[in-house]
Amino acid sequence: MRIVVSGIPRGYHVPHPDGNWLQPSHREQIIALSPDIELLEVPAQRLAETDLGPIEVALAEGGNRTHYPGELDWADYQRLFVPGLRWVQLCSTGFSDNLTPAVLAGVVTLTNAPGLHTIPLAESVLAAMLAHAKRLDARRADQDRRLWRQLQCDELAGRTVLIIGLGRIGARVARLCRGFDMKVVGARRRPEAMADVETVFGPAELPRYLPEADYVVLAAPLTPQTDGLLDEAALGLLKPTAYLINVGRGRVVVEKALLDALSCGRIAGAYLDAFAEEPLPAEHPFWALDNVRIVPHDSHSSPYIGDRMVELFCDNLRRYLTGQPLHNICDPARGY
Repeated sequence: MRIVVSGIPRGYHVPHPDGNWLQPSHREQIIALSPDIELLEVPAQRLAETDLGPIEVALAEGGNRTHYPGELDWADYQRLFVPGLRWVQLCSTGFSDNLTPAVLAGVVTLTNAPGLHTIPLAESVLAAMLAHAKRLDARRADQDRRLWRQLQCDELAGRTVLIIGLGRIGARVARLCRGFDMKVVGARRRPEAMADVETVFGPAELPRYLPEADYVVLAAPLTPQTDGLLDEAALGLLKPTAYLINVGRGRVVVEKALLDALSCGRIAGAYLDAFAEEPLPAEHPFWALDNVRIVPHDSHSSPYIGDRMVELFCDNLRRYLTGQPLHNICDPARGY
């Protein structure tokens, strides 16, 4: 069985010679599963010029995003593997860019990697909350000016966080927030009781809970139901002191409405890790706002992503080799 590994998992920034990211221990984990495994590591940028031969399985980058300069379009290099390709394991949770005709026709099974970035993303959410509550931007500005000035700061304890999207990331955020004695409420498509969440409600009830939120965390996938979910009307329900944190998808919030709310001070500020267009254009008005912290879609960065990805892949590869159903098969209709 020939397996190609191509594309570095998002958030894994350890230096890799020639664009290959597997460590020796990773290769040993994969090859140990079967003596018939032949492992090929080919950087995405070299796939088009490489004679791979028949490939049955691919471990590849993926996502819901615009491709960055210098990257080969994923759909283009997947076509190099057909007709021999049978399964693609993505190094991402999002997969809308990866729904090629072969996947939609059921010829190729596509699996994603939910949970891969849960810990660093949840920690980034808490970091954004603490930075806002403790006014770390103002502290840095005062230090640059050598200004000794005491500031009025806030506490997280007792504040209400509203989490939109209570999947793995949202659940981890809820757990960390409860550790800070925050009140946690959240929205999910199928409301049901969850640990660390005081109230779970459906999307239709969102207008009822937005006015009480001190922090709103977007951790939902992009689906027809979540596209534009936070529009002008929804943002208008937030209190002036509310702070928005988006570590989900840019289009879950209507950016023009958010820009207006931030510019006019209708909400206190925002930590934005996802945008409708990425990279964010240099001329975009978000860059000029003092109450916005722009993050280039890398709140998931961690040195442990590679280890987690290989462990997840090996678990699925064992199932593939023994004819068992794979975990995390992508559902194009649901979007996750």
